[in-house]
Amino acid sequence: MTETLPPSTRRGLSGTALKGIACVTMLIDHIGASCLENGFLSAPAAPAGLAALDLVLRLIGRLAFPIFCFLLVEGFVHTHDVKKYIGRLLLFGLVSEVPFDLAFFRTPFAPGYQNVYWTLALGVLAMAGLAHFEKEDGSTGWQGLLCAGGCVLLGFLANTDYNGIGVLIICALYLTRADRKRQCIVGAVLFAFEYTAPLAFVLLWLYNGQRGNCSRAMQKVFYWFYPVHIALLAGVTNFLL
Repeated sequence: MTETLPPSTRRGLSGTALKGIACVTMLIDHIGASCLENGFLSAPAAPAGLAALDLVLRLIGRLAFPIFCFLLVEGFVHTHDVKKYIGRLLLFGLVSEVPFDLAFFRTPFAPGYQNVYWTLALGVLAMAGLAHFEKEDGSTGWQGLLCAGGCVLLGFLANTDYNGIGVLIICALYLTRADRKRQCIVGAVLFAFEYTAPLAFVLLWLYNGQRGNCSRAMQKVFYWFYPVHIALLAGVTNFLL
């Protein structure tokens, strides 16, 4: 497996810093999607100005997913156990599904849309296929492309958050991982369908290749942040608004 760029000695953002930014912007985005769109704005007489506030929150929130995709690639390249990596993502996908449905659809079971952990798990599975069938010269084998394509198709069929497009972008970031400039350009172009999402690659360009200070406890916090915060938002949206 071809490694990503070697760690840089220049100052910049560590992986832990990027995770923190991604979590904060995701929270901002979900406050808009859950509390405003599913709460205040769903009322017949919504307060004036909330629609504009919601737009601002959602635009800020568009930074989160590109950062998570980038960090997923970094995590995959450096993991010692891909099966456990996928297993953790699937576990948190299961844990998050009911809170996700309650927060964004006001029902404990919304089969038509799945949370982002499923997208990330499919992304890792696609990268695993690309890596497994990588040729000796580092080029991509057709079997790997077929595996990745199957994961993209599953993303569309299951209608996961960002669906197959998200899986495709993860694969693109993986295949361009050895050239940061190219990776950022490709990522920004592929995320052009969302106005502010390409701006995330300005932050990713500043990544210094270092993991940063991140204890085991902090790692767990990052994994649990998603289900916990959407569970809290689900409570606010369904019982207070």
